[in-house]
Parts: sequence; structure tokens; C-alpha cells
Amino acid sequence: MSKKFEIVRFEKKHAAKARKIAQKCYLEECSHVQELPKEAEVPNPVRYDNGLGVAIFSEGKMTGFLCCLTPFDNFFGTSKGTYVPNNAHGAIKKDRKRIYSYLYEAAADIWVERGVLSHAIGVYSHDKQAVDSFFHNGFGMRTIDAIRNMEAIGVNLDDEYVYRELDESEYVNINPLRNKLINHLNSSPMFMPHKQVADESFLKELKQKPRRYFAAVKEGEIIAYIKITEEGESFIGDLDCMANIQGAYMKKENRGTGIYTSLLSYTIGQLKNDYSLLGVDCESFNPNARNFWLKYFTPYIYGLTRRIDERITSFYE
Repeated sequence: MSKKFEIVRFEKKHAAKARKIAQKCYLEECSHVQELPKEAEVPNPVRYDNGLGVAIFSEGKMTGFLCCLTPFDNFFGTSKGTYVPNNAHGAIKKDRKRIYSYLYEAAADIWVERGVLSHAIGVYSHDKQAVDSFFHNGFGMRTIDAIRNMEAIGVNLDDEYVYRELDESEYVNINPLRNKLINHLNSSPMFMPHKQVADESFLKELKQKPRRYFAAVKEGEIIAYIKITEEGESFIGDLDCMANIQGAYMKKENRGTGIYTSLLSYTIGQLKNDYSLLGVDCESFNPNARNFWLKYFTPYIYGLTRRIDERITSFYE
């Protein structure tokens, strides 16, 4: 490492300066994505004082930091992993690519020594220096968080279908489509090993977190749905002004008809009186989802991941 930089463990005393750096990074993304609310404040990273984060200084001034959540088991498989939310890291603009590389080198050494082998981070989509730095450090893209306002898409709803919000008593009728979605995610090129869910288990899940379902119905049969929650995948998604799409599927035989665009348009029309923004997240390696959502939403966070070869742990013994 260059003598110009000094890296230390992240502590609570670093939180205030770290937050200022993270806020500037967020405002940079706002300059690229007009839908992002400039008045939003990045949460204080003081919560990440868990002994796993690092901060970097140059001539006594903090130039960046990289923290993470407390590690958990079975993250992307059998290994222990951790996630770095987009508010848990930041770097000044000058020399940012190199600063992030130094930060990750120091933080990853701590993580791998503790057996944390799956690493994930949320990086602002338009921050080319940050994205390049993590790509060059072995990360690949996994997820995309995107956003749009509640302006109408401008499609005419097909009279052959009924578009409506489902009553809670109808939620269980979503489960067959949800299991088809699971089958889709299990297949190439996603290879996400989710298990089918029985109706009883699905009903228990429904009680855990509030959600709303909007559906396209033909002759009494649900052929497509959109799941809406107030809880997002980032501090931005958790803003009161934002609703989030956290589940969506349409039967294969009905695709390519424009019905799903009509369902999205209907959903926006129903939400716009209570929210000004709508978010969605999808796997970047799910071509069906990626191609559809990015027609109507602007990406603002890329979820990047890296998995370390488990054999390296023997070198730390």
C-alpha cells in the first residue's frame, strides 16, 4: 500500500465523517438518477461498529470507509457471508477506485480470517470508479435495484382481462404462480436453489410482513401478479414516499401480449396517491426480469458478489 494512505479499524468515532462521505456519494448518484430524492439522508453508519469494518485516511483526513453487516451462515450456499449496504461504505471522488481497492483488501483479510467467504456489496450504478474497483477485485453482478416515479406508462388496459388489487382472503391463490417463479429461478441461467412452498407455509409467511398483491385476472383465474411492500432493499427503498415491487410473475403462455405492462400501469395508478416513487429489484442474470424492468425503471444500485475458495481457510489456521 502507498505510504500516502493509512487504514484502521472502523470505530464509532469515525461514524460522523463516514456519513458525510456516504452522503456525498449518494448525491452523486442523484445527479445521474433524477428520481432519487436529494433530501434523503444516509443513515448513520455507527451501527456497523462490529470490528469488521475499516476506514482509510490520507494526511490525517478520512478518505473512505468500508463496513458490513454481522456475518450469517448459508449465504449463497454453505459458506458464511456478509453484506455491505450502500450506506455502509463510501470514498472521496479523487482516486476512488484505488481507495476502494485498499479498503476491500484490508476488510476482506479480516472477514476471511473469520471464515466469512461470501462477500456482497451494494454499489451505486453510475459510480464507475467503485464498480470497476470491485469488478477488478473479483466481484460479479448479481442484483439490480431500480426506481421510477408514479407517472402513468400510458397503455390501454385490455378489456379481456380484469386488473385489480386482491383481497387478503385471495392471497393464497398467488402461491401456484409463486411456485412457478421458484421453478424459473432454479433454472438456467439463474440457478437459485429455492424450494417449492406449500399453501400452509405460504399462509404463515403472509402473516410475517405486510404486503399487497395486484393481479391480472382472466375468467376468474390469476395469470399474473405484482407484490408490493413498503420495505425495500436499501435505505432509499425504506423511505415513506416509496413503494417496492418484491415479487412478480406471469404465466409463460401469456407473455409477449402486453398484459404485464398493463398490470404495472394499473398498479402505478392505484399507488400514486400514497407514494411518489416505485422501486423494484431483480437478479441481473435473470434475462426476463432484467429486460422487462429496465424498460420502465432506472437502475441506481448494483448488487455485486464474490465467493472465496473455501480451501483458503487452511492458510489462516
